[in-house]
Amino acid sequence: MTGYGIPSPPWPCAPALRTRWGGVLGLCILLGMTTAAPTAAQSVPPPTPPGRFHLWQDIQDVFTFTWGGAQTAVAPSTLAYLLPAAAVVGGASFADDAVQDRFAGQTQDTALARAGETYGLLYFGPVQAGLYLAGTLTDDPQLAATGKKTLAALLGAQTLIQPLKYLTHRRRPNGTDRLAFPSAHAGAVSSMLPSVYADYGLVPTIAVAVSAAFIGATNLYGNDHHLSDVLAGYAIGLGWGLLVETYARRSSSWALLPLSDGRTTVGLALHGRF
Repeated sequence: MTGYGIPSPPWPCAPALRTRWGGVLGLCILLGMTTAAPTAAQSVPPPTPPGRFHLWQDIQDVFTFTWGGAQTAVAPSTLAYLLPAAAVVGGASFADDAVQDRFAGQTQDTALARAGETYGLLYFGPVQAGLYLAGTLTDDPQLAATGKKTLAALLGAQTLIQPLKYLTHRRRPNGTDRLAFPSAHAGAVSSMLPSVYADYGLVPTIAVAVSAAFIGATNLYGNDHHLSDVLAGYAIGLGWGLLVETYARRSSSWALLPLSDGRTTVGLALHGRF
């Protein structure tokens, strides 16, 4: 019998293997998501028409950023991120029990755990939408664009994290359910980091990173997540944020354009950017 009265599985090593390689599964599914990306997301969204509120166009931009970011996953640089990230998450699973022993007896009802839970909810849309609204109301296109990109990264990260919770079926340390892996809260806050850094530099990024660290620490303190759950959430959120930011800033390094005298095409010209 396990600690919560659940019959032991027939293969004792199966849950450990499933957990340790859950990070590999989750991060690699990111590549598979590219096949579902619509062909409409082939280029950066066009500039928003003049004016203040264009809600429908902005919603379209968010979805375009999300799936366009997924399409950029088919690149060697993505594998260069996925493989080390999966290795870190898988390796961290060996330390899960030792880390959790340090928080034995703590529950979600403690003040610190409740504070982290409540604070983490702000990163499931309110903070990102607040950036967009602030940029729109103050006629700051960059801030509005940051809000849209962070919303897109949040959407992408959660479309991967939520199904993984049901696929891995990992029990939380406090035994409340089997939706521990990965941490959705960690994924939500970390998905903001790439766009905030790209648009506003180091200081605001540090503020978001401190928030991410606090949310992750309270997940552990309240026995709501294992260490590998939190690290997997960070990896998926940060990864999708990088994909969205890469897509948003993508530009072609070369173009083949026709040469014309105004009436007929007389050749082709190759334009390159170095």
